[in-house]
Order: sequence, then C-alpha cells, then structure tokens
Amino acid sequence: MPNVTRRKVLGAGAALAGAATLAGLGLPARAQGKLTPVRFTCGANLGYTNLYVAEGAGIFQKHGIDPKVILFDVGFLGTEAVLAGQADTATTAGFPMINYVAKGADLVCPAVTITGDDIKIVALKTIAKAEDFAGKKVGIIVGSVAHYGFDRYLEHFKVARDKVTIVNVPAAEQVALFAKGDLDAFVWVEPVVSRGIDVMKGRAHVMVPNIEVGMRNRNYLQLKKTWVDQNPDVVLGILRAHIEANEFIKANPQKAAEYAGKKLNLPPDQIPELIRRGGFRWDVYLDTTILAELKSTIDWMRENKRLAAEPGDMRRVMVPQYLQKIAPASVVGF
Repeated sequence: MPNVTRRKVLGAGAALAGAATLAGLGLPARAQGKLTPVRFTCGANLGYTNLYVAEGAGIFQKHGIDPKVILFDVGFLGTEAVLAGQADTATTAGFPMINYVAKGADLVCPAVTITGDDIKIVALKTIAKAEDFAGKKVGIIVGSVAHYGFDRYLEHFKVARDKVTIVNVPAAEQVALFAKGDLDAFVWVEPVVSRGIDVMKGRAHVMVPNIEVGMRNRNYLQLKKTWVDQNPDVVLGILRAHIEANEFIKANPQKAAEYAGKKLNLPPDQIPELIRRGGFRWDVYLDTTILAELKSTIDWMRENKRLAAEPGDMRRVMVPQYLQKIAPASVVGF
C-alpha cells in the first residue's frame, strides 16, 4: 500500500498509531468510561466541516470516541493513509474510491456523509465558455475528484481533452501559480476558489455553468472491512456522531463556523457564505441511486482509460446494516 509522507499531512501531526481499542477487545467503546481512539482523515476544505464540528464540539467524545482529525491536501490521501494502516477512516468521492477497490483495497462504506456542488472552475475572464479552454493550461490535483469533474465538464461540452493541458498542482499552490500566469485556470473548492478570485482583482471569474453540468459530488465514508468487523460498536458511534454534527451545523451555523475556522485557519465570519457557495450538505444516508451513479462513473473511467482494473459490483462495498440500525429511514433500497 502507498506511503503517506509527513509532507502530505497539513495539520495534525503524527497519528495515534498502534493504539489498542476497547471495541477491538470485544468491549463497548465506552466501557469503564474509556474512549476509543479513532484517526479520522479529511481534505483541508470546508466540505469536512462535519468532522471539525464533531471534534471541536465534543460530539465524537459523546459517542465513545477519542478523535484525531488529520488534515490532508486532498481527501484521497486520507484513504491511502487508511490503507497503509496510518488512519482509521477516510471520506472521499467515488472516483478515487473506485480505483482503490478495483486494485483490491479492503474498503467498505457505511454511508455517504457529504454532498455538494463544491468543485469549481476558476478561469481568466478571457475564458468565457468551455470551448475557450482549448490550448489553455488548467491546474488540477491529478487523480482527484476535481480531475474527474473537469473531464466530465469537457465531455459535456464536447471539448476534446487533448486540446487542454492539465497541470498537476497541489491545492496550496494553485492560486499562486494562477496569479503568476503559469495557469489559465484551476479547479478546486472553497476557500481556494475565493482566494483565487480575490488575488486576481477582477481578472478571473467562476465559470458559469460549472462542474455541476457533469457531476454531483458525493463523499463516501470509508473504513477497512477488517477494522469494521472488529469494531462494530465504534462504527455505530462514528455514524451517530456524523448525524449529530449535521444537526449541530444546521442549528448553530456561527458556532460551526468557529470550529471550521479554527481547524482551517480561516476567519469564521467568512465561512457561512463559503459553505453556501459550495452547496454543502452533511446528511448521512445510503440509497441505491448511488449505485447507478457509481456505475456511470465506472463506465466513464473505462471509456477514458482511467480505470485501474475492473471493480465489479460496488454494492458489495456498501455495508448498510450499521446505518439501518440507528437511522433506518436514511437507508433506501438496500
């Protein structure tokens, strides 16, 4: 499995490697007042506000979990950390998850926990429509959901991909290279989108229409099956914490913004508007529409030679029994 280097980790330091859990010993997570250490991973963006809130507001602890929320430049690096044994959970889009499963990764998904239209194309104002990307350089984290989404955008408008130069650029460097003139556009999420617009001082805009013409971004909670089988009570606690965090965000948006701002080093007063622009929702659910969506994604990946191997039926990756136990109305069709 891939190595996850210190350079890839943005904020949380070393994970709680090797910590034994009570659930792993067959005991409830809260036995004798003790909490189960769980290492969560996420991308460094506002889509993961539910994790920042669950950690900051003590919601994880309420459900028997001692959390460590580890920030990465992009979410799929968290999945690599899980597969390498350096973390316990990840939350990523279907595009990278499919390829990990196709390569034999021991991953299961108990729920979708983030839904949004947050992936955005920021371009020079000289680029007014999709056809204008021909001959231009676009900064993208190659292999990420942004890469997939931009390809779907070009496909929707029938723009040949070989006419556009894709440059592999980490999120932290996209705005600087855009401002320097090394890129004509970049594709990522808030707050990078707004930073790009601000730094260009009227010379750039968010494309309309945008990525939403080709995809909706769902993020799947992922854990190793072996870990889930050993820690069923902890999985229930994780899902309960996600559900409660969603309710907290809806009921206390300003306080949620404070937790997100502290984690991402952003002014809290800017966060509610950035969340609105991203169209984020943190409902916790599983329904069979995601299977059709994943199949469509697999077909597209196969046609465009982006499929590492055949993943088979993605239904086998879904483990609805955990969410069915605590929120049966949130599971449809399984």
